[in-house]
Amino acid sequence: MRTGAAMNLLQRVVDHRRLRVGRQCLFRTLAVFLFVIPCGLLRAQSSGPDARAQARLNWMRENQPGMWNVAPSEGQWLHDEIVKIGAKRALEVGTSNGYSGIWIALGLRETGGHLTTLEINPHRAQLAQENFKAAGVSSLITLRLGDARKIIPRLQGPFDFVFIDAAKDQYVDYLQLAKPKVRVGGVIVAHNVTNLRSLVEDYIHVITTDPELKTTFVNAGPGGFSVSVKQK
Repeated sequence: MRTGAAMNLLQRVVDHRRLRVGRQCLFRTLAVFLFVIPCGLLRAQSSGPDARAQARLNWMRENQPGMWNVAPSEGQWLHDEIVKIGAKRALEVGTSNGYSGIWIALGLRETGGHLTTLEINPHRAQLAQENFKAAGVSSLITLRLGDARKIIPRLQGPFDFVFIDAAKDQYVDYLQLAKPKVRVGGVIVAHNVTNLRSLVEDYIHVITTDPELKTTFVNAGPGGFSVSVKQK
């Protein structure tokens, strides 16, 4: 009898421990579904364009060639940089048909920001407006038509992020006009410093010798970016 009672007690202890372990496993599983997986989904949702924007970006590359656009990998880098620095106010010099502007706007959608983009050519500006609308980012972008060298002095700063991708022989002009309107810690990015380096040597010299800028170079695609952080 004593042996039987002892065995029953032992079995109850084992069953209790199994139940406790089972509950712990259940809680861990619930934690994965309630926290880890949703976080992963949020990261996936913030990693690039939504279906509507992606469809338009693809369409633009297929149907609007010759616009000197950034590569898709470079567009993704622009998006990620906007998100990384938490930019709220961005300026783009050289809209073209709006390809890079869409990528920048998608980053600003995550930060709650807005893009001002400048284009001198009326035809390209019209294409850009159509593309912004089709991509679903029109509300995030203000397009100004005209010569950037005349428009930038009239813009109200400060800007967190500036992207220069227009006439290569005017890069230094754009920089000198835009830099005073960039906050300390803000970022100035220029395109084509790799594949068209010979056309922007003067710009590269300025950004690498200016004590107010800390410049690095990023090859996110064939064009290449210079990334200058304003120090003071």
